[in-house]
Order: sequence, then C-alpha cells, then structure tokens
Amino acid sequence: MIGSAANLRPFCGLRGLSLKLAMIMLVVAPSFLLFGFNNGSTGGVGHLESFVKVFPSIDTINTTGAEKSYKATILGVVTACYDLGAVAGALSCIAFGDRIGRLRSIFTGLVLAVIALALESSAYSLAQFVVSRLLIGGAIGIISASIPIWQTECSTTKHRGMFVIVEGIFISAGIAMSEWIAFGFSEAFDNSAQWRVTIVFPVWLAFFVMPVLFFMPESPRWLARKGRFEEARSIIAAVMDKDIDSHEVNAEMNHIEYTLESTRGDMSLLFKNTKERYLHRAIIAAWAQAMTQLCGCSAMIFYTGTTFADLGYTGKAGSFLSCGFTTTFTVAAFIPLWTVDRFGRRRLFMLSLSGLAIAMAVMAGTSNEPRLAKVTVAFMFIYAFFYPLGFLGLPFLYAGEISGLKMRMPISAIAVSAQWLSQFVVGQVTPAGTANLSNRYWIIYAVLNAAFIPSVYLFFPETNDRSLEEMDRIFDQSTIFNVVRHARELPRESQIDSATIEEKYKPHIEYTSPQNPSPANVQRHLTSEHVEAK
Repeated sequence: MIGSAANLRPFCGLRGLSLKLAMIMLVVAPSFLLFGFNNGSTGGVGHLESFVKVFPSIDTINTTGAEKSYKATILGVVTACYDLGAVAGALSCIAFGDRIGRLRSIFTGLVLAVIALALESSAYSLAQFVVSRLLIGGAIGIISASIPIWQTECSTTKHRGMFVIVEGIFISAGIAMSEWIAFGFSEAFDNSAQWRVTIVFPVWLAFFVMPVLFFMPESPRWLARKGRFEEARSIIAAVMDKDIDSHEVNAEMNHIEYTLESTRGDMSLLFKNTKERYLHRAIIAAWAQAMTQLCGCSAMIFYTGTTFADLGYTGKAGSFLSCGFTTTFTVAAFIPLWTVDRFGRRRLFMLSLSGLAIAMAVMAGTSNEPRLAKVTVAFMFIYAFFYPLGFLGLPFLYAGEISGLKMRMPISAIAVSAQWLSQFVVGQVTPAGTANLSNRYWIIYAVLNAAFIPSVYLFFPETNDRSLEEMDRIFDQSTIFNVVRHARELPRESQIDSATIEEKYKPHIEYTSPQNPSPANVQRHLTSEHVEAK
C-alpha cells in the first residue's frame, strides 16, 4: 500500500542523494512532464487543419473578421475549460489531501489523467473534447497541488530550493515536448492522427509513475501529523543519510513535533487573522502563483502557433519557431538550479519580472509592424528566457515554504487554484484580446509585470536558508507590513549547532503505556525553552 508502515526503508533502501534523485527522476520528472505537455498541447495542435476540420466551431485559422472574433471567443472557452478543471482538482485536495496523504493524492491524479487522455484523444464532438479537457485539468490540478508539497516536506533546509524548483525544468520540457511531438506527427500524418496521437502520447508517463509510487517515501511531516512518528523519523534519516538517532534527525523531528504542539489546523483559521497568520500566508502564496499567469505566459504558450502566424510565420517556419520558443523555456529553467539557493527567492522573482516587463513592452510596440516582426520574435525569446528564472518552479516552492505544517495542503491547494484561475482568465481573454486589440494587448502584461515588482519587495519574506518551522515562527511574530523585515533580521538556525537546536526544541515525552508508545498514549509537555520560543 502506498505510504504504508512497511515502507520504513524508502525505495529499496536508497538514502540521501540517491533517494532524492530517485524521487526527482522517477516521480517528479514524468509527472511534471505530463503537466507541461497538457499545458502546451492545444498550442501545438490548435492550428492544424485536421484539428479544425473536426472542430470547425473553433477554427480561427481559416476565418477572418467578425467570424474569427466569434470563434476565437469559443476557442478561449474551450481552452480555458482545462483551467477550470485544474481549479476543481487543486481545491479537491483540501477535502482529501490531508486525509489520504501526499502519495495517494498523486496516484489519484494520475489515474484521472489516464481516463481523461483516452477521452480527449478519441473526441469527435466538441462536447466530448470539452469534458475531457475538464477531466485532464482536474488531474493536473491534483498533481500540481500535491507533488510540490510532497517534495517540500521531504526536503531538508539545505538545497531545498534546488530540490523543488527542478519542477520548472520538467514543466517547460513537457510544453516543448508537446510542440515537437505535434510538429513531428503533423509531418508524419495527414489526417486526425496528427493531433490524436499527440494528445494521447503522454499517457505513458502516468502509467510509468503509478507503480513507482508504491516504493516512494511518504511525507515525514504528514506522517508525524498522523501520529506515525517512527515512520517519519526513518524517512528523515533516509533523506538526510544520517543515523536514525543522530543530532540532525533528532533536531528535525523536534522541530516537527514542536510545530504540531504549538499550532492548530482548523480550516476556519484560513479566514481569521490568528497568531499563525494562515490567511496572510494563503494570500501571499496565492499571489505568487497568480503572477505566474498574469505576467502573460499562457497568452503566448496556449496560442503559440497562432501568435507566430499573426506575425507572418506560417507552415514549417511557424512550427519551428513555436518549438524553439518553448524549448528556450526549458534551457533557461536550468539557471535557477544554481541561483535559487544562492540569491534567494525574492531576487529571482524581481529579476524575472523586470525582464518580462521590458520584453512585453517591446512586443507591444513592434508586433503590429511587419518590418519589425524579427524584433518581436527576438523579444518573445527574451521573454522565454526570463520567465523560468522566477516563475516556473519557484512559486510552487515558495507556497510550500511559507505554509504552516497543519495548513500546508489547504494553502497550497488555494495557491495552485489561484494560478489556474488566472490561467483561465488569460486563456479566456487572449483570443478576443489579440483579435480586437492587436499589439496593444501586450501593453496590459507589460504594466502588470512592472506593478508586481514592488509587491514582491514589500510583502514577500525571504525563505532561503530557513527551515519550514523557522518560517512558522517568523509569521507568528509578524504583521503584513513587517514580515519582510523580520525574515531578514531573525538569526538563521542553519548557523546554529544542530545539538543546540535539538535541545532547545526538545519536548518532554511521557508514555502512559511503555509497551504501546502510540500517539494516543503519548503526552507531550513543552520545556521552558519551548515556551520561550513561542
């Protein structure tokens, strides 16, 4: 059974770096390739004649004027159904994510993805296509809400950013893969197989991951919350590659137990301004995720083919540019692996937004001039370079870092839902926006990107080199307006000896039944240092 007590030696005894690599390559990589592929799949096939022949009501390729504008609106609705499904999928994690665990949540999303892709690739009516888009969106919503939390809760403070932000590489690689696969099959076939095979292609990724999950470690923080402390300790020891009774493992466990002791997890707290400041955290996490779409990324990725066609690049030239554009995201996504734990989260957010604002401003000024088409294309690629620096994997990482243990899944689900809702809005308005506003449409995103920079500077606390439990204490002591200052001034525990931390946060544990030290028979009392820490 996934996450069962029998799995005390995670993934066949792998430990430390080898275990982390197994988690990344066998679960995170294929799952987020599936995520990215479905994010970009309509952009790769939406301009194919074989596609619009089956669905003539969303044909914006062979139409002009008022008819094109009308069908562009319908296309926006159809495309955006994927995002509405993702919102529902992410929010569903609030109901069952903390109940069944991280791995079972991921498994549920993968099963739903298999069903949805089968329906989508076999669609002969727009109604079936819309339903399948809703279902695949739901699957991706569950996956995108569950995996970052699983990664974050299985990570140690050091290199946590690199461990989680690698998701961005696979999202962008999935998008690029969808473009290249669509291009390849468009050359290989001359019928509906061009897009049907493309859409169903990533189903093998889901089939690959599902059996692997039975050998993966469950989140130690989720296990601790459920009272399964020995399993949690074993997994932490395996991830750290330390002895189960080492100072480092004891310190991490005491951190977790302290957080469980001193915080509450009632869902109603999300709507109250309590000491734990869950509403504050949820707003920041949701804002970070919403920016990933409100900066204009999906406006180009969803409609890559039509965007280049509007610039005069059709046929193979347009397909090659579309593939190159999405591949640029993947190449640039490697950069944060070396920068996220060196320069921190805030700097990457602001650097990325600065580049995006400039790129969008230039596109707005040049995309309506045929003689400047090459300049527009160049800045589209510059946009593709800057976006991954701050907005592919970083918002998923950041949302998990600032959420408290008992509310991490609900806050992550809300944050991911904000991303999908924003993507829904962008997907809905972009066809009509580009059809009616032309180049002026990109001005909106230039302004938004510039406006986001001061919001990050003023309200986003730095999480780099902080344990998840340290972030709890930072929010406990802060308000909306001083959380950034407190995060900057509070001494980092990474600079303190682990034995000191272990002692400082060590709870007194009294077992009422030595023969059965289960959570129900354990009474914990805080030490004086523990009270001072609160």
